[in-house]
Amino acid sequence: MKENSFKRNRKVLTALLLCTGFIAAQPLAVMAEDSVTSVHAVQQQKQTVTGIIKDATGEAIIGASVLEKGTSNGTITDLDGKFTLSVTPNATLVISYIGYQTQELPVVAGKVMDIQLKEDAEMLDEVVVVGYGTTKRKNFTGSVSTVKASETPLALMPTSNAMDILRGTATGITVSQQQGAGQAPSLQVRGQKSVNGGSTPLIVMDGVIYMGSFRDIDPTTIESMSILKDATSLAAYGSQAANGVIMITTKKGKLGKPVINVNTSWAFSTAAAKPDLLSPEDYVKKVNLLSGLAEDADPTWMREFEYENYKNGNTIDWYDYCTRTGLMQNYSASVSGATEKINYYLSGTYTDQQGVVKGDDYDRTALTARLQSDITDWLQLGGQVNYTYNDYSGTSVYDLYQAIRLSPYGRAERADGGGLEKFPCNEGIYRINPMWNVESGTIDDHDTYATTSMKGHVLVKCPWVEGLTYRLNGSYSVENIERDYFTHEGYYVKEGSSDDRYSASTVANYLASANGYSARTKNTSWVLDNIVNWQRQFGKHYVDLTYVYTRDSYEYSYRRFDGSDFAALGNTNLSYDGLNLATTQKINGLNYTRHTNVGYLGRANYNYNDTYHLSISVRRDGSSVFGANHKWGTFPAVGLAWTASNEAFMKNIKAISYLKLKASWGKNGNQSLSPYETLSKITLGQSGGYSYPFGNTSLVSWGQRITSMGNSDLGWEETESFNYGFDLGLIDNRIRLEFDGYFSKTTNQIFNRNIPVMINGLTSMKATMGQVNNWGIEVNLNTTNIQTKDFNWGSTLTFYMNRNKLKELYGDGQDDITNSLFLGKSLGAIYGYKNIGIVQEEDTEYMAANGAEPGDVKFANLDGSEDGKITADDRTILGYKKENFRMSFGNTFRYKDFELYMLFTGIFGGNGYGQAVNYYAFRTSSDVQGDNNFNHGWWTPENKSNKYPRINYTDGRYTPLQGYGFVRLQDLSLSYTFRQPWVQKAGIGNLKVYMACKNLFTISGWEGGDPEVQQTLGSGYTYGYPLSRTVSFGLNLTF
Repeated sequence: MKENSFKRNRKVLTALLLCTGFIAAQPLAVMAEDSVTSVHAVQQQKQTVTGIIKDATGEAIIGASVLEKGTSNGTITDLDGKFTLSVTPNATLVISYIGYQTQELPVVAGKVMDIQLKEDAEMLDEVVVVGYGTTKRKNFTGSVSTVKASETPLALMPTSNAMDILRGTATGITVSQQQGAGQAPSLQVRGQKSVNGGSTPLIVMDGVIYMGSFRDIDPTTIESMSILKDATSLAAYGSQAANGVIMITTKKGKLGKPVINVNTSWAFSTAAAKPDLLSPEDYVKKVNLLSGLAEDADPTWMREFEYENYKNGNTIDWYDYCTRTGLMQNYSASVSGATEKINYYLSGTYTDQQGVVKGDDYDRTALTARLQSDITDWLQLGGQVNYTYNDYSGTSVYDLYQAIRLSPYGRAERADGGGLEKFPCNEGIYRINPMWNVESGTIDDHDTYATTSMKGHVLVKCPWVEGLTYRLNGSYSVENIERDYFTHEGYYVKEGSSDDRYSASTVANYLASANGYSARTKNTSWVLDNIVNWQRQFGKHYVDLTYVYTRDSYEYSYRRFDGSDFAALGNTNLSYDGLNLATTQKINGLNYTRHTNVGYLGRANYNYNDTYHLSISVRRDGSSVFGANHKWGTFPAVGLAWTASNEAFMKNIKAISYLKLKASWGKNGNQSLSPYETLSKITLGQSGGYSYPFGNTSLVSWGQRITSMGNSDLGWEETESFNYGFDLGLIDNRIRLEFDGYFSKTTNQIFNRNIPVMINGLTSMKATMGQVNNWGIEVNLNTTNIQTKDFNWGSTLTFYMNRNKLKELYGDGQDDITNSLFLGKSLGAIYGYKNIGIVQEEDTEYMAANGAEPGDVKFANLDGSEDGKITADDRTILGYKKENFRMSFGNTFRYKDFELYMLFTGIFGGNGYGQAVNYYAFRTSSDVQGDNNFNHGWWTPENKSNKYPRINYTDGRYTPLQGYGFVRLQDLSLSYTFRQPWVQKAGIGNLKVYMACKNLFTISGWEGGDPEVQQTLGSGYTYGYPLSRTVSFGLNLTF
């Protein structure tokens, strides 16, 4: 299936590239047509102008756009930063390049123009993308973190998911590690605000709410990403913005001739945090002792082939057996360009990823076509089409619990090449070969996601009212998910020692157990925005007014067909294509939901003399998911800022280049309900479970049953927040410091509330109650340390700390100990008995009071009971899962044509934070006697450990904690750009080769795996997916 998918997608990608090559020629034709009427008139008057374009250090800028103003006549600079262009007399040149200020210069005939561009990273006129529009940074009163992805070292990093760009590069947001090929990370902005609600921020792409999946966002098409965090920034999206908003701006064409860009990379991955397990010798000692034998006794408890391997000295490393060197191949091509009237961008990307766990395969094809045209001076039309095809087909294993637990003397394969052994150690059905689902050939899996999305806009600039515009945005998206899954009869082979278990005649006995399903999901969404905006400058007064009317809808449709028992058919050769031949057939999981929203926004921005800034907005939202009594919510916000550096008294302070103080307040909402949860629900027919026999027949009638109680008062989960901070530039903005502090309270949380027992047996219903407060600080420091012609060094330091506190819960003033929710304490509390060491032989009083024995864990008598007995009253909060704070430190070094980038990230504990339960880093015994374990000792009379309990200790009160803080070299890249004459002679505009690495090393005291996700052996038979260490090599070509 994968091979066919690749061939199909490869053809589609090839077709796209052929089309883009054809379309690329069209703007040239347009340019020619635009000028044909005037070419004869001015041909004799043309004059040639030459020049060179440099940056502030004197370094030549390659590929800068040089355009004759008012025409489509232009060129770009060569490898030496030089250009030659024929222009009309008295022409004006428009010089532009990404990351630099655009300049307009009159033509200087007869001599070489020496032009120096200034970087715009420090510009006060830098545009910030906000809700339903843009604003200049100098006028912005809120808090935003912007990450530029295009043409930066971040663009070189190997990733299959766009959200990876934000990990460690922006303050106020946490981005988890991907748990498998093509998997999406989880995101959280400014802490956990809800006990039960989600934390995923709203995604807005190119100004329109994005309702699709992260997997459908092609990282190669992203220009920049901005995280909106404060109330005034989020108010534009009202009820959907309490968890933050991520604004994604995608690439578009640049003025000048068409540009063809080709990028390819190969990324090799290995497991980065292999757990340290007991050696085969120590494993035998451990199980011997648990079996009541001497540690050096003959392991007679082993089953037949396991014992044979032991005698022959044959061992297996199950972790190595399940993992491999992963490979991610990425191929992308784009054609882009622009004239004064038309802007276009077309791209195609193919990604093929093999994860570090065998069988974890993924590929994606992504196609993008974007076109924008200024029809007249007052009318602009734009459209975009995106298509993505994600293929996860093939069985995968995302949890290596079995690989950690299995005996090192087990066998993965049967003798004489007979195939996989399902039960490597004969330890029962819970200890099977980790690769059985993947490599046994007994499971078929088809899992694909095809998404087509269309966007368009109409922009009308009112010709009779200066500054007045109307914009209509529209988007429509359809995602079709195909999931077919089949388990053949061979999957159900029994445990034993004879290979006859796998014979065709024996396996045929399990045909009645064979089963499968075919499921189809369709997700349809649309968004419609009507935006009226008026902007005017009156002397020193600037006014920006916006009104928005928006609607959106999301529909979910699911259908599933199941089939089981193929004994009568006699085979399962057709797999899931033969479900209609099963003895038992069932239509299952029919489901349909629809969620609609409507919103109105009014916003006014004002500034005086670019010094005093005010932003006021009100959003009114309605949503179909809330109760009849709370369908609507109102979300106001106000922001203030003062650019103190513009004041006269600041002018003499030369060290301060820029200083702005800001504060904002507002409310936002969180739609934490699914459709129809405010309504009472019933089940009909057999699924209701109530049958009524009538008469003397065996037939029954099925009744209806209420399954949940509705609540028409369920409404918005509201977050009220206050933000304050400053932006500071020092020494001509070579040092730039951004500080933000915030406080928020989230009320009307949604819980299941206990109610008196109803006649139908219901004991709970959803209700709004509770409050969670958050506060935190964010610091972003950027410095230009060295800037010369040949060498540049810049650094970025980020710091982020968040705290939360549960202020109210169920309204009764009581803690919820069962769910570790404590009033006045942080979420993520770990509650239990405090461990103060290991019981030793001399602890006679403790043993007598608690029935303990030497080697047991010793608990603190916190209630001070005189009898010294440990009871439930001795439980306490042991620590918190939340980290104390997190930091990142990045450096970029440029020497001539070399560029080196590195990013260190870290999570830090302290003050009880940054803790997690890590049972088997200390405990040895588990529920299966023959389990392997992490490599550590245990208490014995000869080795009286005060850290590890006795080997057979299993007291459920034991809650050992370990800090998961770490420092990691997350990103490292080295690139070289060729500027030799042969490059230009070959017709190449830019040629770059690079190496990029992720997760090269981690420093941590955590035991068991990746500290960032607190990876370890859990109590629920889980371990997780290994962290990947990746090294990639790539090539970037521009023509």
